[in-house]
Amino acid sequence: MIAALNEVLADIGSPLVVDLSRVVFMDSTGLALLINARGRVVRRGQAFAIVCPQGPIARVFEIADMVESLRVHPDRESARLAVTRTARA
Repeated sequence: MIAALNEVLADIGSPLVVDLSRVVFMDSTGLALLINARGRVVRRGQAFAIVCPQGPIARVFEIADMVESLRVHPDRESARLAVTRTARA
């Protein structure tokens, strides 16, 4: 995941939506990686959101109280709408 995010972040010129729908395990290392990625995207003036359906991965964001700050959404459409609204603001 680190390599994929670094590749995308190197040339970020549009909002970033990270889709975790197929992820089956994530711990604090993954959470830290996403926090760092969000910071890099926001510093470049772009919007950031995460797709994460209900389940064990979503629970990681809830326990860490990061659902709002990382803009976690249950599906792609709501995440896409969130980054679109932010980009227009």
